[in-house]
Order: sequence, then C-alpha cells, then structure tokens
Amino acid sequence: MNATMVASGTKSVPPMVSSIQDIPLGKIRESKTNPRRFFDEAKLAELADNIRQHGVLQPILLRPLPEGEAGTFELVAGTRRYRASKLAKRESIPATVRDLTDGQALELQVIENVQRVDVHPLDEAQGYAALIDLQPDTYTVETIASRVGRSPAYVSGRLRLVQLIPEAKQAFYEDKLTVAHAFEIARLQPNDQRRALQECFPQYRNAAAILKDKKAEATTVRELRAWIEREIHLDLTNAPFDPQDETLMPKAGACARCPKRTGSNPLLFPEVRQKSICTDRECYRAKVEALVQIQVKPLEEKGEKPLRVSQAPAWQSNGHAKDVLFEGQYRKAKAKGECPNTKAAVLIDGKGAGSIFYLCHTEKCDVHNRVTRYQPTPQEQAQRKKEALAERVEKQSRVRILDAIRKKLPDVLSRPDLEMVALDYFRRLGHDNHRRLCKVYGWDEKKSKASWGAQIVDYEKISATAVEAMTAADLHRFLVVCALASDLYCPGYNPKQSLAKDSNLARTAARYKVDTAKMVAAVRVELSKTKNKPKDPTKVAKKLPRTVQQSKASSNNRSK
Repeated sequence: MNATMVASGTKSVPPMVSSIQDIPLGKIRESKTNPRRFFDEAKLAELADNIRQHGVLQPILLRPLPEGEAGTFELVAGTRRYRASKLAKRESIPATVRDLTDGQALELQVIENVQRVDVHPLDEAQGYAALIDLQPDTYTVETIASRVGRSPAYVSGRLRLVQLIPEAKQAFYEDKLTVAHAFEIARLQPNDQRRALQECFPQYRNAAAILKDKKAEATTVRELRAWIEREIHLDLTNAPFDPQDETLMPKAGACARCPKRTGSNPLLFPEVRQKSICTDRECYRAKVEALVQIQVKPLEEKGEKPLRVSQAPAWQSNGHAKDVLFEGQYRKAKAKGECPNTKAAVLIDGKGAGSIFYLCHTEKCDVHNRVTRYQPTPQEQAQRKKEALAERVEKQSRVRILDAIRKKLPDVLSRPDLEMVALDYFRRLGHDNHRRLCKVYGWDEKKSKASWGAQIVDYEKISATAVEAMTAADLHRFLVVCALASDLYCPGYNPKQSLAKDSNLARTAARYKVDTAKMVAAVRVELSKTKNKPKDPTKVAKKLPRTVQQSKASSNNRSK
C-alpha cells in the first residue's frame, strides 16, 4: 500500500523521511493499538541472535508519545525488532520519527502487519476491526480490501475471526485449529461455536481438556462442515413462520435482510449455494416460539391452556422439557370432547409449529386405549418382518463372505490385495497426515474442482495413482511409512518437546540404525543458514503490493 494513500475525509499520512536516529530503548513505549498480539518466542530469539551479529538493518517507525513526557516515543511499526533488540541487550535502536494521528498510526500498523508473512490471521483480523471501530464511515470492508491489496471476501472472512469465542481463539493461536477450521466456527453463534469446537475434538470431554493437551489434533475441515450443515443450518423454506414477516420479532426483523442468512451475506458465505439457510438457531427457535404464542393466545383468552407438544419421539427428550409431550406420550383426538380427557394442544416444533389440535394422554382412557399412530396394520407387520429378515440375511452373509476370504488368503499377499490395503490405510489417516505424506513422497498436490464448486486437493485420488505405480516392495515400505506418519505431527515449538523415545518413529529409527541426533543437528545448521542469508532487495520488492512499490519509487524521486 502507498504510505501516502488515505481515505477521503482524513488527513494524509506524512511521507517517510530519510533521516534515521538512534533512539534509546528506554524511551520507547509499545503501542496499545498494535493489532499484532502473537509473537513466536523461538523466532524472536533467532532474530535477537541475528541482531547481536549484524545489528538492526531496517529502522523501526516511531511517533512522539501522545500526552507523554518529552523525548519519549510510541512504537508504530517494528515490534519484533524492538523486542529482539531488548533480548540482545542493546541500548538503542535505529528509528524514523514521524508526526502521526491515532488513525494514521493504526492504519500503518495494520498495513505493516499484513505485509509480514508470519502474522497470525487473528492479529490481522483485529487490525481490520480496529480500523473500522476508529472510523466506521471511512473504513469499510471494501476500502480496507483496496488498501491492503486483498479481496472484500478475504477481509470479510478475516473480520469474522474476531467473533471467535475465547477458547476457540486460544486453540487457533496454539495451532490446534487451522484458519479454515477457525473460519467455519467463527460464522456460528457463540453457543454453537462451543458445540463446533467440541465436535472438532470429539475424544475430549470439554474445551479445557482440548487446550491442555499439546498434541490435540482436530478432525478435518470437511467433517466439520458436514456437521455444521447437519446440526446447525436451518432451511427457511421449511420454516413454519413467514420469513418476510417484520412484526413476528421486531428486534430481529425479516429473515430476508438478516446478515445471518446465507443469501444476505455472500461475502461471509461464498461457498453456500443455497441462499435460504439460517445460521442462528436461537433466533430461529425464538421466532417459532413467537408464532406458537400468537396461535395459543385466542384459546388462552377463552380460559383454555393448551398443552405443548413436540413432533420428536419420546426417546429423544432425554428427560428435558418436562412441560412438553412427545410422540408416543399422547393420542390425537378427532375433535374436542371425543372423550372426557380430551385437551387442546399446540405443536411447538417442525414445519407445522403453531398448529392447534386436541389430544388425550390418559393411559387407561376407555375411548383411546391402545389407539396410537404407531400401531401397525397386519400388512405393515408382515412388511416389517420381511425387512427384518432381509437385514439379518445381509449381515450374516457378509460375515460368512469375509470368513471365506480369510481362509483363502495366501501366505504372500497378491498385488490387488496390497493396493487395497495400502489405499484403505491411507484413507483412514486423515487430511493432515495426507498432506504430510505428500511432502514425504514429493507428490504433486494439484487442485481439482469439488462437487460443491471449490478448488481442493483430492489426496485419495493422488495416492491411488501413486500406489498403482509402486512395486510390491515399495507398497510394503508405503505401509510402514503410513504407520509412522502420525508421529510427524508437532503442535508447536517447545524446548522440552522432542521426539518421544517410545514413539513408533523413534523406535523404528533405532531398529534401522538411523542417527536421529545427527539429522537434527544437520537440519538446525541448514535452517540457520537460510534464516541468516541476506535477502535480495529486488525479490523483496516483487513480493510487495504494487502500490507499495509505487510509493517507494515516488519517495525516491522526491528525495532526488
């Protein structure tokens, strides 16, 4: 972004000046508005080592501390360099000082962080949100997108991450959730977010247990999306109320304009083709309840108090909602007065919510005794017996087929059997391990179009092609590699977190006399050389947005 580019109605950001000063670290205060909150301590330590050897190569940006004592400054950009310099025990740091307003400082902080490759998506999101909170009339999703060189859908998605519940944010910061997981969860309401977080880690009892385990690994994004579609999304075309009704719940308004309806917010739900999906179950249920109250009001005015009835079967109640009757706990009556026990009732869920009818729920009623909608006819009983027999035949037949195959299996597996076992094993490893194995084998992760329109990497298809080309010996090795793939997972840097000696990977390495300590040392040397290698300024310039390059060029021209 061009440093001089600002929104209409705001003062222009002063251009960068060429003079650089050495400012004592004790005179600098970190900015409270810096959107960046997450710093990798290991990378800070590496930067501190680099600063001890070469010093700070790029000056930080400061402004005079607002309402502070003379000679003190607020850090606008360069927090990592500032913190690393303190770790390196330096007394001062090269800096450029500029007079900036609060809005100008915040905008530069957001832009500076966006251009960093290691900025956490949550920090980026909080920066965008801070700009909108500061000047909502100036900074919109579209204007921010144009300034940072991103699409409006990208900025809208990042802004939604701010809505994550605290436990989901922490899991995201700790790399237990990917940005795709976080985005799917952030689009839900808080209570549903808690359910979705638990669904990502079904083997844990609660969020505290998830956060406590450093090796907790989430289910795939595809599985999370399927759960959300099944358990959270509600189709408004099946709603018992009129989605266009403004008066049903005045605070919520009509569903047609609600931002929580997929069709009303295409930036937030770009992949959802059906535009009539409601993502707020609590609001939906509140509207259903409002409809029920409207329907029962005339009866209550006549002195009747209708019973509340659910269309769900009684076994789904789990002891909840004791004031509600479920299917199997009552019998429908044709009209009022059909028996002395007949009472008015209202359906409280389903497409027919708000419907008024009469029922009897007395077990020993002479009129309705043994009359239930579930009582099958002789023809239905015969059909059920036929279906039950077919099911038993199918189950027992499959068991016998498997047993027959087991008895005929040779001592050495055939090629088709090997391929089947290898692909089945690979399929069960999960999305993250699929990616790791692709890197191990160097398979090309080409994207293909999914059934719902998105571009995805079909790892099962890639593996099927690779397995078909393997020799029998390679297939045996592939099975061993698949068994070791789960040990490649490393949730984050921790000095105490080394490869466990009792892990399959470590024990197999010892069995084949692989010098793991030597390999770790070699990797450390290689990565240290890569980190310390000076960057080519021409390549850095190519990576920056075009507006930033134009800004630098215009600044150089002015200085000349």
